[in-house]
Amino acid sequence: MIQTSKNQITNTVAVLPDTEVTGTIVGLRFSGSQDYDRNAVYFDGDLISNFDNTNWAISQITGSTLPSASGFYTLDVYRIVAKGPAIWNTFNTEWEMANTPWDSATYFELGEVLTTVRAYNSGSDVPVFTQYQSPDENGAYTTYLG
Repeated sequence: MIQTSKNQITNTVAVLPDTEVTGTIVGLRFSGSQDYDRNAVYFDGDLISNFDNTNWAISQITGSTLPSASGFYTLDVYRIVAKGPAIWNTFNTEWEMANTPWDSATYFELGEVLTTVRAYNSGSDVPVFTQYQSPDENGAYTTYLG
């Protein structure tokens, strides 16, 4: 189980792959859906561990890339084996389908699924209460043993 927050600048998460990781890995792609309504999501994390001393994949995820909806998610974790700038005329994305300026477009080559995780994301749809409306909204309760 991992926990993330859209309000944090960076989120550090640790994932234990189901198999031994061999070969190149430059990042992690988290891809899946929210358990409540099955909306598809994906976001990427930069790898900050090198597997020399641990089997855990430790990744940093930028908060702004996380979904805005709070809740539980089921995510497949892929390894990103290559990423870099997209070179014009080498990709089959139609011009009308591109949703980013071409000079800032990047490509990702995904490897196998490392594991599947459950995650809780605290999104931007949760209101934050910092002040009560009136001074008499303080509550108290008493518990009794037995």
